[in-house]
Amino acid sequence: MKTITYFIIGLTLLSFNLSQAQVQLDTIYIRQKPASTYVAVRYYYYPNLQAYFDTKIAMYIYRKDGAWVKSETLDPTTRGYSIKNGAYVMLKGFTEDEPYQYFEQHKAQYPADYSSRPKPKTNTSIASLDL
Repeated sequence: MKTITYFIIGLTLLSFNLSQAQVQLDTIYIRQKPASTYVAVRYYYYPNLQAYFDTKIAMYIYRKDGAWVKSETLDPTTRGYSIKNGAYVMLKGFTEDEPYQYFEQHKAQYPADYSSRPKPKTNTSIASLDL
């Protein structure tokens, strides 16, 4: 009977030691969360369409007959253009109400053939062979 009592007491003490060790290990491996790099983006600029999308009001802003208009859909003349597959630029940190006041700068910085995807490298270091 003594051995069973000692056995139960030993198991109890062992289980307390293991659970305490597990808690200590968990606190050792807690990592600090990195600082957030999230930046709110209000406008997307589509270079191929020369249009903007305002995420605050969920409307497209584009030029029609020389004036800037806001619409829930794009101009019908852009049929066939896929917004999901098209190139766009996130205008980070710009929160004003009229992004088109900088349209000429955006147009120059992001031409119609602009792509945010990396371009394949061309190997120009190989000398041409003269035959």
